Amino acid sequence: MKASKVLVFILCVAFVLGVFLWQTGLPVSGASNELPMAQIITSTPLPDGSIYHIPVEGDTLWAISEAYGVSMRDINILNGNSPEANEIYIGQRILIRRGEPMTATPEASPTAMPVTPSPTVFKPSRTPIPSATAIPSPTATQPPSRVQVIFGDSQRVGWTITTISLVGIALVVFFGFIYKPKP
Repeated sequence: MKASKVLVFILCVAFVLGVFLWQTGLPVSGASNELPMAQIITSTPLPDGSIYHIPVEGDTLWAISEAYGVSMRDINILNGNSPEANEIYIGQRILIRRGEPMTATPEASPTAMPVTPSPTVFKPSRTPIPSATAIPSPTATQPPSRVQVIFGDSQRVGWTITTISLVGIALVVFFGFIYKPKP
């Protein structure tokens, strides 16, 4: 009888560990980790060379980065997100590649006719002299904490709570119904 109780306990722990490994994406002895490749319709660059992508249902940041050949980290940094972020939203405008500023093409101007100079009349203006505005400096983004990495998205939080609940239920079943201390 004691061996069957130990066996039930080991099976419960193995089940919980298997669910945790399956949800965190860690490979479980021979399991394939490949996800199906989504069909991403890439956007045409704007005249200045910048590229924006608007996600539709089924798009992932990983698939978008693969389609454009840009790393997820670079896309997140361009959009002001944490480099390790992986959440995107449908309809969100995502900057994929920054464009180059457009330069004016010089055109030939006609030769100006000489003008006879006339005296300039000084008229004081009522507007104050503009002051220089400070140029903002980039702010370093702190790396995410261990808690943010583990519980970084709502799906992982849900599966973690479910796993903890299953462990609790297994312990209640084992110690409440199966394990009977000897008097």
